[in-house]
Amino acid sequence: MSVNLRNYIKSVYGFDHVLRLTPEKALTRKSPCVGWTGKDVIEHAIGGVKMVQSFATTGKGPKTLPKVGADPLVAWSKLRDATLEALDHPGALQAVAQDPFGPDFGPMSIDDLIGFMGADLVVHTWDLARTAKVDERIDPGLIKVTLAAWKTLPDEALRSPGMCGPAIKPEKGASAQTRMLNFLGRAA
Repeated sequence: MSVNLRNYIKSVYGFDHVLRLTPEKALTRKSPCVGWTGKDVIEHAIGGVKMVQSFATTGKGPKTLPKVGADPLVAWSKLRDATLEALDHPGALQAVAQDPFGPDFGPMSIDDLIGFMGADLVVHTWDLARTAKVDERIDPGLIKVTLAAWKTLPDEALRSPGMCGPAIKPEKGASAQTRMLNFLGRAA
């Protein structure tokens, strides 16, 4: 098992845990993602997992992204299981995803793709936890790899519309989690 796969699985089950704790009323609350509700965060996470599954099975992105529907946990659970199954085959991590983030970033191995998609999911796990008003603590090991993954992006891509806001200067003595979130423009 690769390090990226190990971290991806941790991030998937971290999101799963927070989703299970999320009350229905959190779906309509504003999230830390500008213009998004809790439902939008969940749909984005489900879309990311669907993206991994599609690239892992076909080498191409999905034609459409799933919607949450009446029961977000059911939609998430089915796709989670299908995606992890798609990654559990010899050679799956070495397969190539064709331009998952557009031609500027080019093709990449599924292993590299899940490295970044796991980092995306970690941040949205915190977003959902904040929205749902449940425990926001993230696995310290995932914080480190998440920050490293996001720092690989050029600032113009990271701070482009629809991505992350301007970095926030962390307070002296801030935790690693707070520093990561501040880097991504979130006030922790």
